Amino acid sequence: MENSIYNSMLSANQLLEKQTIISNNLANISTSGFKEKFNYILQVPDTNNFYNNYNKVIKEYYNLYPGILRHTERNLDVFIKDDGWLTVKDMNGQEAYTKNGHLKINSKNKLTIQNNEVIGRNGSITIPNNVNLKILSDGIITTVEKNKNKIFQTQLDQLKLVHLPSQHLIQKENGLFYLKINHQLNQDSNNINNINRNIRLQSGMLEESNVNPSKNMIEMISNARQFEMQMKMISVCDQNSERANQLIDINN
Repeated sequence: MENSIYNSMLSANQLLEKQTIISNNLANISTSGFKEKFNYILQVPDTNNFYNNYNKVIKEYYNLYPGILRHTERNLDVFIKDDGWLTVKDMNGQEAYTKNGHLKINSKNKLTIQNNEVIGRNGSITIPNNVNLKILSDGIITTVEKNKNKIFQTQLDQLKLVHLPSQHLIQKENGLFYLKINHQLNQDSNNINNINRNIRLQSGMLEESNVNPSKNMIEMISNARQFEMQMKMISVCDQNSERANQLIDINN
């Protein structure tokens, strides 16, 4: 009976973890470039522990398929094609990666994404005041000036675009992706440390979140019902235990 209660509690905790992930997915439906996350839970037999028959192994997966594209006609909105990623510096100064191409210029004239500084060729990208910007398909940022019916373009910097192995990615609470620690020392210098010149982007467009609201809502309802079943199972086991104790007292 104790084993039944233990298994029910284990299942209930797993369902709560799933609900947390689904809630986060639904909360980011309107976040540009957000990638849907889900956990796959495995019950692996534990041959070293007689009382605990299974070990819980949680594997995180991300749906990296592109979301719907939206035309914004804004020069600082970019869509990164295929498996390319933009590189930013998070609040702790660590390099991170994102598909969110909604670029902004902060009060310090730094190019940012969600308050994280965008990384270029030599670090953060500084934008001069009162300039018209244009971002080319290879990530080169130029200023555009018109003088005597002629258009002049001056190169400012270049976005650091990288290819990332999806199996080595992990997403943190800030919504940014990072390379797992055991893979950071073996990065391909052509793809990670340097700008990858094979990646292309398109300006004036944004990639929307790829979260499927209908699917996530159905899973949330299903998990809630399963959680109720586990709670009822625990309650039934508890009642049976009380009745068994009463019978033992009567017999004594």
